[in-house]
Amino acid sequence: MRSDEYFLSRTIESYNATSSEYSQRFSTTILEGHISRFQSMLPYGDMPVLDAGCGGGRDAVEMAGRGLRVVGVDLSEELLRVARTSGASNLVLSDIRRLPFRDSSFSGIWSCASLVHMPPTGLRKAVSEFKRLLVPNGILFVTVRHGSGTEWREDGAGGARWFQLYSASEVEDIVTECGFSIETSVVEPGLVRGKWVSVFAVGGS
Repeated sequence: MRSDEYFLSRTIESYNATSSEYSQRFSTTILEGHISRFQSMLPYGDMPVLDAGCGGGRDAVEMAGRGLRVVGVDLSEELLRVARTSGASNLVLSDIRRLPFRDSSFSGIWSCASLVHMPPTGLRKAVSEFKRLLVPNGILFVTVRHGSGTEWREDGAGGARWFQLYSASEVEDIVTECGFSIETSVVEPGLVRGKWVSVFAVGGS
């Protein structure tokens, strides 16, 4: 039986092989309303925020343009290369389940479509890590694909990416178990395909 780490490794290989094409495809699918709300909820506007799974840097560049200090992390070296050429800075190669930052380093964490490659155990580890990194009352935004089960999706270049689908209650339960209070949780149409669970939550003291 293949492990979750195998699924993630195959997925990262796919992103590395198709980084430019992938980033270009989604370059204009910016969640402007969610980014505006995220910024308005931050308890400290002068502290950095983390783009956890920043990919090609689309959201990191957008948030920096709005005056936020952004640190981006991703596990794909090639997506980080694209992010740099797109104007993103403060980029770190890292697994979002084990992040190399001190406790209470960020006022907000933005995780847009990055946890879609994590099974529930991985999602729980990542959200727990986010809680560690946030200041008291820090803001978390998470969006994952809505549904049930898992699937492989071919990337058009001979590789494939593995996806985990979640119900709203599954995401809410994990976020709450990790010490967050949920502000809003909605199932909404994606800008490209399918439906997504989008959650705004506040970290406790």
